[in-house]
Amino acid sequence: MGVHDKRYKKIFSNPIVMERFLKSFVHEDFIAKLDFSTMQKIDKEYVSDEYVETESDIVYKINFEGKEIYIFVLLEFQSTIDKLMCFRFMNYISSLYLDFNKPDTKSKHPAVFPLLLYSGDNKWKYSNEIADLIEDTIPGDYIPHLKYYPVLVNSYAKEKLKDIHNVISAMFYVENSDPDELLKEVDILLDLIKEENTEVLNAFASWVNSYLSYLGNDDKEEIQDKIEDLQGVKTMFETRLKEYGGRLKKEGKKEDAIKMLKKGFSIADIVDITDLSIEEIKSLRIPEKV
Repeated sequence: MGVHDKRYKKIFSNPIVMERFLKSFVHEDFIAKLDFSTMQKIDKEYVSDEYVETESDIVYKINFEGKEIYIFVLLEFQSTIDKLMCFRFMNYISSLYLDFNKPDTKSKHPAVFPLLLYSGDNKWKYSNEIADLIEDTIPGDYIPHLKYYPVLVNSYAKEKLKDIHNVISAMFYVENSDPDELLKEVDILLDLIKEENTEVLNAFASWVNSYLSYLGNDDKEEIQDKIEDLQGVKTMFETRLKEYGGRLKKEGKKEDAIKMLKKGFSIADIVDITDLSIEEIKSLRIPEKV
C-alpha cells in the first residue's frame, strides 16, 4: 500500500469523516435515509494483490430503513485510469458477498453500494456501468449489470469546493492546489473546516501533515499530528508550506550557482550572491559540455 492510499484510508476510517463524504459528495436519495449512528467499519481487505500498490478499500456497514447495507469504497490513486474498473468492482463485491454468512431460504444478501474515490491526475473517461463493456450478442438478461458511483477529486473546481464547508472539501481543495497557492489560501481552508469538531480537525491535521511531508519535507522535523484548535491547524499549514517553498527556493539558488560557476565566478562571489555555503557550492556538479 502506497503512502497516498494509507493517508486516505486512515482518515476515511473515521466514521464521522465518512459521513461527511457521503452526505456532501454522493448525490443519491438513499444517503439521506441512512442511520449514521449505526455505521460500523468492517476490518477486512478485498483488493487483490495485483492492485495492492495502487488502490485500497474501505467497507462500512450501516442501517437503511431497518435493514443493513454495505458501503464499499475503493480508493484509486494511480494516474493511469483503468477501463476495467467495473470488472474489478464486480470481483471485489463478489468476494464480499462470499464472506457473508449464507442466508436462510427466506432472506437475501444485504445490498452493497460501490463507490470509487479517484485521486489521480488524469480525467476519468470510462463508463461506470459494466454492461457497457460487454458485447450485447446474447440477451441482456444474461449480461452482468453493476454500476459504481464515481467521486473524482480532480473534477471539482476550487470555487465549487469553497461552498462545501467540511473536512472533505478541504482535503479536495488541498489536492487540487499547488503548494504556493495553499500558502496564500490558508484562511480559505480555515473557513472550510471552522465548523468541524476537534476529532475531525485532528484527523485532518494528521492527513495534511502527511500530505505536505510527501511533497518533499521528509528531512524536516515532523509537525505534531494532534492539533487542538483551528489556529493550530493554520500554523501547521503555514509552517509546512513555507518549508516546502524554502526547499524550492534553495534548489533555484543551486541552479543559479551552477550557471555562475560555468561563467567563471569565484566561490566567494557566489556565496555573497546566493547565500549558499562554501560546502554547498563545492558539492555542485557542473554539467559537462557535449
